[in-house]
Amino acid sequence: MKILFFVGEFPKLSQTFILNQITGLIDAGHEVTILAKKSGGAKVHPDVLYYDLLDHVVYYGDSAQSNSRIRKGCAFVRAFCAHGISRVFNKNVQGQAPLRELLAMPNLVLLIRKLNQVDLTDYSVIMAHFGPNGLLAQKCIEMGLLRGKLFTAFHGYDMLRFVKQKGSAAYNDLFRSPSVILPISEHWRRRCIALGAEPSKTVVHHMGIDLLRFDCHPSQPAVQLFFVSAARLVEKKGLQYAIEAVAQLVKRGYSVRYAIAGDGPLKDKLQEQIERCKMTRHIQLVGWKTQDEWIKLMKDAQVVLAPSVTASDGDMEGIPVQLMEAMAMEKLVVATIHSGIPELIQDGENGYLVPERDAASLAQALEKAIKTPEKWKRITQNARRTIKESFNIQKLNTGLLQLFKNSLDEPRRNPK
Repeated sequence: MKILFFVGEFPKLSQTFILNQITGLIDAGHEVTILAKKSGGAKVHPDVLYYDLLDHVVYYGDSAQSNSRIRKGCAFVRAFCAHGISRVFNKNVQGQAPLRELLAMPNLVLLIRKLNQVDLTDYSVIMAHFGPNGLLAQKCIEMGLLRGKLFTAFHGYDMLRFVKQKGSAAYNDLFRSPSVILPISEHWRRRCIALGAEPSKTVVHHMGIDLLRFDCHPSQPAVQLFFVSAARLVEKKGLQYAIEAVAQLVKRGYSVRYAIAGDGPLKDKLQEQIERCKMTRHIQLVGWKTQDEWIKLMKDAQVVLAPSVTASDGDMEGIPVQLMEAMAMEKLVVATIHSGIPELIQDGENGYLVPERDAASLAQALEKAIKTPEKWKRITQNARRTIKESFNIQKLNTGLLQLFKNSLDEPRRNPK
C-alpha cells in the first residue's frame, strides 16, 4: 500500500506520535511519503535518520522553520503570482479554486504550485494529521492534484482555536466529503460530531507509543523525590500550577526536586515565578530534550506531572504522550481532569487526577502519593498494563491498517 502522510511540519521533535505511525507502517512493508509545509527544527528524533525519512519528504512551503508573518506573506504572494502566470501560459497546469478560497487558505496556493511540479496522485491512502491539513488535502483531491482515500486525525487545537478563528462551519466541506474522521479521543469525537461530522465515519483512533522503547523503571521511594514534566512552555500545559504545587510541598518540609523539559514563549515568565517563589534550588527549566534524553530523565523520577489546563483562547491538549511514556516505564503520573486524559488515567488506579488550575489539589495529590508508597507498585503496574492494552503503537498501527483496508474495500462491497 502507498500511503501519503500530510502534515504541517516534519520532522518535529514534539510529534513522536506521528513519527511512530510512519515508522510502524514502513515496518509493516508499506511505502510512505510525507507531504509537509516546512521542517520542524534542527533537532530530530533518531528514527528520522534511521529510516532515512528526510529522503521521503516533499516540502510545499519553506523547508526552513519560520514564524515571520512577512516571510509567510511573501511566500504566498510569490506562489499566487507564479500560479496565475502559469495558468495563463501553460494550459496543462492543474488546480482551480475560487479566489476567496485561495485567500482564506493561503497554503492551498503553495500546494497547487508544488503538486503541479511533483506528481503525488498514485497513493491509495492519504493520512492527514490535524483538521486544517485534512481540509487542504480534500481540496487537492477535489482538484485532481491528489487521489486516494482521505483519513484525517483530529488532535485538539484543530477543534478549538481553528474553529474559533474560522467559525463553526470551518470543516463543513471535509465532513461532507468521503473522508474518514479519526479523533484521538472520545472527547474529541463528540466535538467533531457536534460540528457536523457524520457519526458513522467518525472513529476514535488513539495515538500511542512503542512499548519496546520503554523499559520498566518503577517509581521507588527516595530521601529526595524527583518530579519531571516534558512540555512546550505554553499556557495549556499548566506548568505554573505545578511550580506552585511543588513550592507548597517544599514549604511543608518535603525534599523535592522538579525538572521541566521544554521551551516556549512562557520560559521567562515561568523562570520569574521560580525565582519569586525562591525555588531555584528545587525547580529547574532544563530545555528541550530528545526522546532518549527524556527517557534518561524519567528513569530517576518518582513522579511525572502533566497539569494541563484549558487555555484562555480555548486551546486544549489531546492525550499527552509524555503520560503514556511515563506509564510505560511504571512511573507515578499526576495529571488533570482535562480533554481526553481521563480516558488514559483512572484516579487512584493507574495514576492520579486533579481539577484544572488547582495548585492546592495538585499538591495534595502529590502529598498523598508520597505518603502511600505501599500503593506505588499496584498503581504503576496498572499504568503499564493500560499502555500495553490500549495505547500500544504496534496494536494501534495494526488497527489503523485494517481501517485503511476496510475503507478501500468498501466500494467493492457496496457497488452502486
